[in-house]
Amino acid sequence: MLVGFGYAFPCTPSYWFGAELLPRIPEPARTTEHLVGLCELAVRPAWQDRGIGSRLHQALVDALAPRYVSLLAMPGNSDSQRLYRRLGYNYVGPYRNTPGGPEFDLLLLDLHER
Repeated sequence: MLVGFGYAFPCTPSYWFGAELLPRIPEPARTTEHLVGLCELAVRPAWQDRGIGSRLHQALVDALAPRYVSLLAMPGNSDSQRLYRRLGYNYVGPYRNTPGGPEFDLLLLDLHER
């Protein structure tokens, strides 16, 4: 049975953050060649609070070896927000994929600060 999954990919800061948000990103993350965009990290509710999300996250980080990891999180999802804070992510600002679309929290993790 699948209990969780995650995927991420190396990308450029201009691709991941976009022209509007890029100036608000801390300078080292704005110019890095070692950024990973974390697109999905999910664990079935019955399997949460067992460290599976943390281990999936670490496996992605280990496989891609970035300096920075960034992701979009739903502002009202307290479980995922708690996990991302525990992993060391910092809030960068609001982000919308499309005009008028839902607003996400853009989070950034500097792996050299851990």
